[in-house]
Amino acid sequence: MSAVPLFQWRGWCWLGLCLVCLLQGFSAAAGVNPPAGKSSYVLADSIGYGLFLDGFEAKLQAQLGAPARISYDGGRSITTPGNQIKKSALQSVEADRALIAKAGVIIIILGMNQLEPSFEKSQYELLLRLREIAPQAQYYWVDIGATIAPQVAGWNVRNKLIYENAPTLGYRVISRYKAIFGASADPLRIVAGQNFPGWGSEEGYGGPGNLHGFNAELSNAILQKLADVQRCALPQDLSTYVLGDSIAFGLHTVGFQASLADQLGGVAKISYDVGRSISSPGLQIKQSALQSAVQDRAFIAQADIIIVILGTNQTELSFADSQRELLQQLKSIAPKARYYWVDIGATLASQALSWSVRNQIIYNQAPSLGYQVISRYKAIFGEKADPLHILPGQIFPDSITEPGYDTPGNVHGKSPELARAILAALPGAACAALK
Repeated sequence: MSAVPLFQWRGWCWLGLCLVCLLQGFSAAAGVNPPAGKSSYVLADSIGYGLFLDGFEAKLQAQLGAPARISYDGGRSITTPGNQIKKSALQSVEADRALIAKAGVIIIILGMNQLEPSFEKSQYELLLRLREIAPQAQYYWVDIGATIAPQVAGWNVRNKLIYENAPTLGYRVISRYKAIFGASADPLRIVAGQNFPGWGSEEGYGGPGNLHGFNAELSNAILQKLADVQRCALPQDLSTYVLGDSIAFGLHTVGFQASLADQLGGVAKISYDVGRSISSPGLQIKQSALQSAVQDRAFIAQADIIIVILGTNQTELSFADSQRELLQQLKSIAPKARYYWVDIGATLASQALSWSVRNQIIYNQAPSLGYQVISRYKAIFGEKADPLHILPGQIFPDSITEPGYDTPGNVHGKSPELARAILAALPGAACAALK
Protein backbone atom coordinates (compact mmCIF):
# COMPACT_ATOMS: atom_id res chain seq x y z
CA MET A 1 0.00 0.00 0.00
CA SER A 2 1.33 3.43 -0.83
CA ALA A 3 0.29 6.95 0.06
CA VAL A 4 0.09 10.00 -2.22
CA PRO A 5 -1.15 13.50 -1.39
CA LEU A 6 -4.92 13.80 -1.14
CA PHE A 7 -6.40 16.61 -3.24
CA GLN A 8 -9.97 17.69 -2.57
CA TRP A 9 -12.42 19.11 -5.05
CA ARG A 10 -14.81 21.23 -2.99
CA GLY A 11 -17.66 23.48 -3.96
CA TRP A 12 -18.68 21.60 -7.10
CA CYS A 13 -21.63 19.43 -7.88
CA TRP A 14 -22.66 17.17 -10.73
CA LEU A 15 -25.98 18.33 -12.10
CA GLY A 16 -26.46 14.93 -13.71
CA LEU A 17 -26.17 13.15 -10.39
CA CYS A 18 -29.88 12.84 -9.50
CA LEU A 19 -29.77 9.75 -7.38
CA VAL A 20 -32.74 7.41 -7.07
CA CYS A 21 -32.56 5.65 -3.74
CA LEU A 22 -35.84 3.85 -2.91
CA LEU A 23 -36.00 2.33 0.55
CA GLN A 24 -36.19 -1.44 0.30
CA GLY A 25 -36.97 -3.86 3.14
CA PHE A 26 -34.41 -6.44 4.16
CA SER A 27 -34.44 -9.03 6.92
CA ALA A 28 -33.32 -8.15 10.41
CA ALA A 29 -31.88 -10.60 12.85
CA ALA A 30 -34.89 -10.22 15.13
CA GLY A 31 -37.48 -12.36 13.38
CA VAL A 32 -38.04 -10.52 10.08
CA ASN A 33 -38.70 -12.79 7.13
CA PRO A 34 -36.10 -12.09 4.44
CA PRO A 35 -37.45 -11.11 1.01
CA ALA A 36 -36.63 -13.48 -1.80
CA GLY A 37 -34.33 -12.46 -4.62
CA LYS A 38 -32.61 -9.54 -2.86
CA SER A 39 -28.93 -10.29 -3.06
CA SER A 40 -26.01 -8.24 -1.74
CA TYR A 41 -22.71 -7.08 -3.19
CA VAL A 42 -19.62 -5.91 -1.28
CA LEU A 43 -17.01 -3.86 -3.15
CA ALA A 44 -13.81 -3.66 -1.13
CA ASP A 45 -10.05 -3.67 -0.77
CA SER A 46 -8.10 -5.89 1.65
CA ILE A 47 -10.66 -5.25 4.38
CA GLY A 48 -13.13 -7.14 2.20
CA TYR A 49 -10.70 -10.05 2.11
CA GLY A 50 -10.77 -10.07 5.91
CA LEU A 51 -14.57 -10.24 5.81
CA PHE A 52 -14.34 -13.10 3.32
CA LEU A 53 -12.11 -15.01 5.75
CA ASP A 54 -14.67 -14.38 8.48
CA GLY A 55 -17.39 -16.04 6.40
CA PHE A 56 -19.24 -12.77 5.84
CA GLU A 57 -20.79 -13.90 2.55
CA ALA A 58 -22.60 -16.71 4.35
CA LYS A 59 -23.65 -14.36 7.17
CA LEU A 60 -25.09 -11.86 4.69
CA GLN A 61 -26.94 -14.58 2.83
CA ALA A 62 -28.41 -15.91 6.06
CA GLN A 63 -29.62 -12.47 7.14
CA LEU A 64 -30.87 -11.21 3.78
CA GLY A 65 -32.14 -14.50 2.41
CA ALA A 66 -30.37 -14.31 -0.94
CA PRO A 67 -26.88 -14.78 -2.44
CA ALA A 68 -24.04 -12.50 -1.35
CA ARG A 69 -20.76 -11.70 -3.11
CA ILE A 70 -17.60 -9.94 -1.91
CA SER A 71 -15.36 -8.39 -4.56
CA TYR A 72 -11.99 -7.64 -2.95
CA ASP A 73 -8.52 -6.75 -4.15
CA GLY A 74 -5.78 -6.06 -1.63
CA GLY A 75 -4.19 -2.63 -2.11
CA ARG A 76 -6.69 -1.29 -4.61
CA SER A 77 -8.55 2.00 -4.66
CA ILE A 78 -11.55 3.27 -6.59
CA THR A 79 -9.37 4.06 -9.59
CA THR A 80 -6.25 1.86 -9.17
CA PRO A 81 -5.96 -1.95 -9.38
CA GLY A 82 -4.77 -4.03 -6.44
CA ASN A 83 -2.52 -7.03 -6.06
CA GLN A 84 -4.85 -10.02 -6.46
CA ILE A 85 -7.47 -9.73 -9.20
CA LYS A 86 -5.63 -6.58 -10.35
CA LYS A 87 -8.80 -4.52 -10.89
CA SER A 88 -9.75 -1.12 -9.61
CA ALA A 89 -13.15 -0.79 -7.96
CA LEU A 90 -14.49 0.84 -11.12
CA GLN A 91 -13.20 -2.05 -13.22
CA SER A 92 -14.81 -4.58 -10.87
CA VAL A 93 -18.12 -2.75 -11.23
CA GLU A 94 -18.00 -3.34 -14.97
CA ALA A 95 -16.93 -6.96 -14.56
CA ASP A 96 -19.67 -7.67 -11.99
CA ARG A 97 -22.41 -5.68 -13.69
CA ALA A 98 -24.84 -8.62 -13.82
CA LEU A 99 -24.47 -9.31 -10.08
CA ILE A 100 -24.78 -5.66 -9.16
CA ALA A 101 -27.95 -5.23 -11.23
CA LYS A 102 -29.69 -7.82 -9.00
CA ALA A 103 -28.37 -6.48 -5.69
CA GLY A 104 -30.69 -4.96 -3.14
CA VAL A 105 -27.83 -4.07 -0.77
CA ILE A 106 -24.45 -2.70 -1.90
CA ILE A 107 -21.68 -2.20 0.66
CA ILE A 108 -18.52 -0.25 -0.22
CA ILE A 109 -15.28 -0.58 1.76
CA LEU A 110 -12.80 1.69 -0.01
CA GLY A 111 -10.61 4.66 0.80
CA MET A 112 -7.76 3.18 2.82
CA ASN A 113 -5.37 3.07 -0.17
CA GLN A 114 -4.79 6.73 -0.96
CA LEU A 115 -4.21 6.47 -4.69
CA GLU A 116 -6.95 8.64 -6.20
CA PRO A 117 -5.97 12.17 -7.29
CA SER A 118 -9.32 13.23 -5.81
CA PHE A 119 -11.10 10.82 -3.47
CA GLU A 120 -14.25 12.93 -3.52
CA LYS A 121 -14.47 13.04 -7.30
CA SER A 122 -13.85 9.29 -7.43
CA GLN A 123 -16.64 8.73 -4.90
CA TYR A 124 -19.06 10.59 -7.14
CA GLU A 125 -17.92 8.66 -10.19
CA LEU A 126 -18.25 5.28 -8.46
CA LEU A 127 -21.71 5.97 -7.00
CA LEU A 128 -22.96 7.36 -10.29
CA ARG A 129 -21.88 4.21 -12.12
CA LEU A 130 -23.28 1.86 -9.48
CA ARG A 131 -26.63 3.64 -9.44
CA GLU A 132 -26.87 3.44 -13.21
CA ILE A 133 -26.73 -0.33 -12.78
CA ALA A 134 -28.65 -0.73 -9.50
CA PRO A 135 -30.78 2.39 -8.94
CA GLN A 136 -33.03 0.82 -6.32
CA ALA A 137 -30.39 -0.74 -4.09
CA GLN A 138 -29.62 0.42 -0.57
CA TYR A 139 -26.06 1.74 -0.35
CA TYR A 140 -23.63 1.64 2.59
CA TRP A 141 -20.04 2.91 2.92
CA VAL A 142 -17.68 1.62 5.61
CA ASP A 143 -15.38 4.28 7.08
CA ILE A 144 -11.63 3.88 7.51
CA GLY A 145 -10.54 2.24 10.74
CA ALA A 146 -6.79 1.88 10.17
CA THR A 147 -4.30 3.72 12.41
CA ILE A 148 -0.85 3.48 10.77
CA ALA A 149 0.70 6.77 11.89
CA PRO A 150 2.12 8.15 8.60
CA GLN A 151 -1.27 7.99 6.87
CA VAL A 152 -3.72 8.99 9.59
CA ALA A 153 -3.92 12.64 8.53
CA GLY A 154 -5.09 11.61 5.06
CA TRP A 155 -7.49 9.02 6.47
CA ASN A 156 -9.09 11.60 8.74
CA VAL A 157 -9.71 13.83 5.73
CA ARG A 158 -11.21 10.90 3.82
CA ASN A 159 -13.48 9.89 6.69
CA LYS A 160 -14.75 13.47 6.84
CA LEU A 161 -15.64 13.24 3.15
CA ILE A 162 -17.27 9.83 3.63
CA TYR A 163 -19.60 11.25 6.29
CA GLU A 164 -20.21 14.61 4.61
CA ASN A 165 -21.04 13.09 1.22
CA ALA A 166 -23.52 10.53 2.60
CA PRO A 167 -26.64 12.74 2.16
CA THR A 168 -25.58 13.90 -1.29
CA LEU A 169 -24.65 10.47 -2.62
CA GLY A 170 -27.41 8.62 -0.80
CA TYR A 171 -25.58 6.04 1.32
CA ARG A 172 -25.46 5.15 5.00
CA VAL A 173 -22.14 5.06 6.83
CA ILE A 174 -21.03 2.04 8.86
CA SER A 175 -18.08 2.71 11.15
CA ARG A 176 -15.23 0.24 11.18
CA TYR A 177 -13.35 2.61 13.49
CA LYS A 178 -16.11 2.40 16.09
CA ALA A 179 -16.44 -1.35 15.58
CA ILE A 180 -12.79 -1.63 16.62
CA PHE A 181 -12.47 1.08 19.30
CA GLY A 182 -16.01 1.45 20.63
CA ALA A 183 -19.06 3.65 20.14
CA SER A 184 -17.40 6.75 21.64
CA ALA A 185 -14.46 6.65 19.21
CA ASP A 186 -14.37 9.52 16.68
CA PRO A 187 -13.62 8.36 13.10
CA LEU A 188 -12.89 11.97 12.10
CA ARG A 189 -10.03 12.02 14.62
CA ILE A 190 -8.22 8.72 14.21
CA VAL A 191 -5.46 8.49 16.80
CA ALA A 192 -2.19 8.15 14.89
CA GLY A 193 -0.36 4.94 15.74
CA GLN A 194 -2.98 3.66 18.17
CA ASN A 195 -2.88 -0.12 18.32
CA PHE A 196 -6.07 -2.11 17.98
CA PRO A 197 -7.24 -3.39 21.40
CA GLY A 198 -4.98 -6.20 22.60
CA TRP A 199 -2.67 -5.94 19.57
CA GLY A 200 0.86 -4.81 18.83
CA SER A 201 1.74 -2.65 15.85
CA GLU A 202 1.27 -4.31 12.48
CA GLU A 203 4.68 -4.86 10.93
CA GLY A 204 5.91 -3.63 7.58
CA TYR A 205 3.87 -0.49 7.06
CA GLY A 206 6.32 2.22 8.02
CA GLY A 207 4.96 3.33 11.38
CA PRO A 208 3.12 2.24 14.52
CA GLY A 209 -0.54 1.28 14.29
CA ASN A 210 -2.72 -1.30 12.54
CA LEU A 211 -4.52 -1.86 9.22
CA HIS A 212 -6.15 -5.29 9.16
CA GLY A 213 -8.01 -7.55 11.54
CA PHE A 214 -11.09 -7.28 13.77
CA ASN A 215 -13.03 -8.88 10.92
CA ALA A 216 -15.74 -10.40 13.10
CA GLU A 217 -16.34 -7.04 14.78
CA LEU A 218 -16.83 -5.35 11.41
CA SER A 219 -19.08 -8.18 10.20
CA ASN A 220 -21.28 -7.74 13.26
CA ALA A 221 -21.40 -3.94 12.82
CA ILE A 222 -22.56 -4.29 9.21
CA LEU A 223 -25.19 -6.90 10.00
CA GLN A 224 -26.48 -4.81 12.92
CA LYS A 225 -26.80 -1.74 10.69
CA LEU A 226 -28.81 -3.70 8.14
CA ALA A 227 -31.04 -5.03 10.92
CA ASP A 228 -31.58 -1.53 12.38
CA VAL A 229 -32.55 -0.12 8.99
CA GLN A 230 -35.08 -2.90 8.47
CA ARG A 231 -36.65 -2.35 11.89
CA CYS A 232 -36.86 1.37 11.15
CA ALA A 233 -38.60 0.99 7.79
CA LEU A 234 -41.79 3.02 7.52
CA PRO A 235 -45.03 0.99 7.45
CA GLN A 236 -46.21 2.95 4.41
CA ASP A 237 -44.67 5.10 1.71
CA LEU A 238 -44.96 8.89 1.95
CA SER A 239 -44.76 10.84 -1.30
CA THR A 240 -43.34 14.35 -1.32
CA TYR A 241 -43.80 17.41 -3.55
CA VAL A 242 -41.38 20.36 -3.34
CA LEU A 243 -42.43 23.65 -4.96
CA GLY A 244 -39.70 26.25 -5.13
CA ASP A 245 -37.39 28.65 -6.90
CA SER A 246 -33.58 28.54 -7.35
CA ILE A 247 -33.15 27.36 -3.75
CA ALA A 248 -35.13 24.24 -4.69
CA PHE A 249 -32.91 23.87 -7.74
CA GLY A 250 -29.93 23.78 -5.38
CA LEU A 251 -31.58 20.93 -3.48
CA HIS A 252 -32.11 19.11 -6.77
CA THR A 253 -28.40 19.34 -7.61
CA VAL A 254 -27.39 17.62 -4.34
CA GLY A 255 -29.72 14.65 -4.85
CA PHE A 256 -32.45 15.77 -2.45
CA GLN A 257 -35.10 13.73 -4.26
CA ALA A 258 -33.15 10.57 -3.45
CA SER A 259 -32.78 11.63 0.19
CA LEU A 260 -36.53 12.24 0.46
CA ALA A 261 -37.31 8.86 -1.08
CA ASP A 262 -34.80 7.17 1.19
CA GLN A 263 -36.22 8.68 4.38
CA LEU A 264 -39.93 8.61 3.51
CA GLY A 265 -40.11 5.57 1.25
CA GLY A 266 -42.33 7.12 -1.44
CA VAL A 267 -41.69 8.98 -4.66
CA ALA A 268 -40.54 12.60 -4.58
CA LYS A 269 -40.72 15.45 -7.08
CA ILE A 270 -39.02 18.86 -7.00
CA SER A 271 -40.62 21.62 -9.11
CA TYR A 272 -38.15 24.50 -9.42
CA ASP A 273 -37.81 27.57 -11.61
CA VAL A 274 -34.91 29.95 -11.08
CA GLY A 275 -36.08 33.50 -10.43
CA ARG A 276 -39.75 32.72 -10.02
CA SER A 277 -42.15 33.79 -7.31
CA ILE A 278 -45.62 32.64 -6.31
CA SER A 279 -47.18 34.76 -9.05
CA SER A 280 -44.38 35.37 -11.59
CA PRO A 281 -42.62 32.88 -13.92
CA GLY A 282 -38.91 32.10 -13.70
CA LEU A 283 -36.21 31.57 -16.31
CA GLN A 284 -36.27 27.82 -16.97
CA ILE A 285 -39.74 26.28 -17.20
CA LYS A 286 -41.17 29.83 -17.22
CA GLN A 287 -43.95 29.08 -14.78
CA SER A 288 -45.03 30.79 -11.61
CA ALA A 289 -45.59 28.63 -8.56
CA LEU A 290 -49.33 28.92 -9.08
CA GLN A 291 -48.97 27.70 -12.66
CA SER A 292 -46.79 24.75 -11.61
CA ALA A 293 -49.38 23.76 -9.02
CA VAL A 294 -51.92 23.48 -11.84
CA GLN A 295 -49.54 21.55 -14.11
CA ASP A 296 -48.51 19.14 -11.32
CA ARG A 297 -52.03 18.67 -10.02
CA ALA A 298 -52.03 14.89 -10.46
CA PHE A 299 -48.80 14.44 -8.49
CA ILE A 300 -49.87 16.92 -5.79
CA ALA A 301 -53.18 15.09 -5.31
CA GLN A 302 -51.38 11.96 -4.13
CA ALA A 303 -48.66 13.75 -2.12
CA ASP A 304 -48.48 13.17 1.62
CA ILE A 305 -45.98 15.97 2.25
CA ILE A 306 -45.73 19.33 0.45
CA ILE A 307 -42.74 21.63 0.97
CA VAL A 308 -42.78 25.22 -0.32
CA ILE A 309 -39.55 27.20 -0.83
CA LEU A 310 -40.64 30.60 -2.14
CA GLY A 311 -40.27 34.24 -1.20
CA THR A 312 -36.71 35.15 -2.16
CA ASN A 313 -37.82 36.71 -5.47
CA GLN A 314 -39.91 39.70 -4.45
CA THR A 315 -42.27 40.13 -7.39
CA GLU A 316 -45.66 39.57 -5.73
CA LEU A 317 -47.86 42.62 -5.24
CA SER A 318 -48.70 41.24 -1.80
CA PHE A 319 -46.67 38.33 -0.47
CA ALA A 320 -49.18 37.60 2.31
CA ASP A 321 -52.10 37.49 -0.14
CA SER A 322 -50.12 35.36 -2.59
CA GLN A 323 -49.27 32.93 0.20
CA ARG A 324 -52.94 32.51 1.01
CA GLU A 325 -53.84 32.01 -2.63
CA LEU A 326 -51.14 29.37 -3.15
CA LEU A 327 -51.98 27.44 0.02
CA GLN A 328 -55.69 27.51 -0.77
CA GLN A 329 -54.97 26.14 -4.24
CA LEU A 330 -52.66 23.42 -2.94
CA LYS A 331 -55.02 22.39 -0.15
CA SER A 332 -57.94 22.16 -2.55
CA ILE A 333 -55.88 19.55 -4.41
CA ALA A 334 -54.24 17.79 -1.42
CA PRO A 335 -56.31 18.61 1.69
CA LYS A 336 -54.81 15.82 3.81
CA ALA A 337 -51.13 16.52 3.08
CA ARG A 338 -48.74 17.90 5.67
CA TYR A 339 -47.40 21.30 4.67
CA TYR A 340 -44.01 22.94 5.29
CA TRP A 341 -42.66 26.37 4.27
CA VAL A 342 -38.93 27.16 4.19
CA ASP A 343 -38.03 30.66 5.35
CA ILE A 344 -35.71 33.02 3.47
CA GLY A 345 -32.01 32.59 4.22
CA ALA A 346 -30.48 35.01 1.71
CA THR A 347 -28.51 38.02 3.01
CA LEU A 348 -27.87 40.47 0.15
CA ALA A 349 -27.63 43.87 1.79
CA SER A 350 -30.05 45.60 -0.59
CA GLN A 351 -32.86 43.12 0.14
CA ALA A 352 -32.23 41.84 3.67
CA LEU A 353 -34.71 44.19 5.37
CA SER A 354 -37.59 43.26 3.07
CA TRP A 355 -36.68 39.57 3.39
CA SER A 356 -36.90 39.96 7.17
CA VAL A 357 -40.42 41.37 6.72
CA ARG A 358 -41.34 38.40 4.51
CA ASN A 359 -39.99 35.98 7.10
CA GLN A 360 -42.19 37.67 9.68
CA ILE A 361 -45.16 36.98 7.40
CA ILE A 362 -44.08 33.36 6.88
CA TYR A 363 -43.96 32.74 10.63
CA ASN A 364 -47.10 34.76 11.44
CA GLN A 365 -49.26 33.01 8.86
CA ALA A 366 -48.17 29.47 9.73
CA PRO A 367 -51.01 28.77 12.21
CA SER A 368 -53.81 30.17 10.03
CA LEU A 369 -52.55 28.64 6.77
CA GLY A 370 -51.64 25.33 8.36
CA TYR A 371 -47.95 24.77 7.68
CA GLN A 372 -44.79 24.26 9.71
CA VAL A 373 -41.81 26.55 9.14
CA ILE A 374 -38.36 25.13 8.41
CA SER A 375 -35.57 27.69 8.74
CA ARG A 376 -32.99 27.95 5.98
CA TYR A 377 -31.51 30.96 7.80
CA LYS A 378 -30.84 28.86 10.90
CA ALA A 379 -29.60 25.94 8.80
CA ILE A 380 -26.92 28.28 7.44
CA PHE A 381 -26.07 30.44 10.48
CA GLY A 382 -27.01 28.24 13.43
CA GLU A 383 -29.89 27.82 15.85
CA LYS A 384 -29.30 31.19 17.53
CA ALA A 385 -29.70 33.11 14.25
CA ASP A 386 -32.89 35.18 14.00
CA PRO A 387 -34.66 34.88 10.61
CA LEU A 388 -36.82 37.88 11.50
CA HIS A 389 -33.73 40.07 11.62
CA ILE A 390 -31.51 39.00 8.73
CA LEU A 391 -28.11 40.65 9.00
CA PRO A 392 -27.63 42.68 5.77
CA GLY A 393 -24.59 41.58 3.80
CA GLN A 394 -23.66 38.72 6.12
CA ILE A 395 -21.49 36.20 4.26
CA PHE A 396 -22.44 32.54 4.48
CA PRO A 397 -19.95 30.55 6.60
CA ASP A 398 -16.92 29.45 4.58
CA SER A 399 -18.24 31.34 1.55
CA ILE A 400 -17.51 34.60 -0.23
CA THR A 401 -19.82 37.33 -1.44
CA GLU A 402 -21.90 35.94 -4.27
CA PRO A 403 -20.76 37.53 -7.55
CA GLY A 404 -23.18 39.33 -9.83
CA TYR A 405 -25.51 40.76 -7.22
CA ASP A 406 -23.65 44.06 -6.63
CA THR A 407 -24.14 43.99 -2.85
CA PRO A 408 -22.41 41.95 -0.13
CA GLY A 409 -24.06 38.77 1.08
CA ASN A 410 -25.30 35.51 -0.42
CA VAL A 411 -28.41 34.06 -2.03
CA HIS A 412 -27.53 30.54 -3.13
CA GLY A 413 -25.48 27.67 -1.78
CA LYS A 414 -25.46 25.70 1.47
CA SER A 415 -27.86 23.22 -0.14
CA PRO A 416 -26.63 20.21 1.90
CA GLU A 417 -27.24 22.16 5.11
CA LEU A 418 -30.79 23.00 4.03
CA ALA A 419 -31.42 19.42 2.94
CA ARG A 420 -30.43 18.16 6.38
CA ALA A 421 -32.66 20.73 8.10
CA ILE A 422 -35.67 19.73 6.02
CA LEU A 423 -35.11 16.02 6.53
CA ALA A 424 -34.79 16.59 10.29
CA ALA A 425 -38.25 18.19 10.33
CA LEU A 426 -39.98 15.42 8.36
CA PRO A 427 -41.32 12.04 9.52
CA GLY A 428 -38.67 9.37 9.88
CA ALA A 429 -35.97 11.79 11.04
CA ALA A 430 -34.95 9.51 13.89
CA CYS A 431 -34.53 6.64 11.49
CA ALA A 432 -32.59 8.83 9.10
CA ALA A 433 -30.05 9.27 11.88
CA LEU A 434 -29.01 5.68 11.13
CA LYS A 435 -27.22 6.96 8.04
